[in-house]
Amino acid sequence: MKNLFVFLAVAGIFALASCGGGKKEDDEKAKQDSIDSVAKLKEDSIKHAEELEQARLDSIAKAKEDSIAEAEANNGGYYVPSNNNGGNNNNNTVSDDPEDHTPHRGR
Repeated sequence: MKNLFVFLAVAGIFALASCGGGKKEDDEKAKQDSIDSVAKLKEDSIKHAEELEQARLDSIAKAKEDSIAEAEANNGGYYVPSNNNGGNNNNNTVSDDPEDHTPHRGR
């Protein structure tokens, strides 16, 4: 009976040792898969960053076009300053009297 347990123990040791033979190959495959995964993530990240940059540039171009179109629609493409009251004199230098042509500041 003692010999049977010794025989089973030795057989178990050999069985366990034989199962680990492909471990080196598995490690190499796992390492290569990891490298491939990191490379794929890097490519995806670069592609995403390029898409975001292109979207930003498109947005800027669209805003510029809209601004130009709005300026041309409002006043023919020329800048006309205005004050907060909606008038066209920016610094209140024109008198209320049409005959008075002297500047009056601070009104």
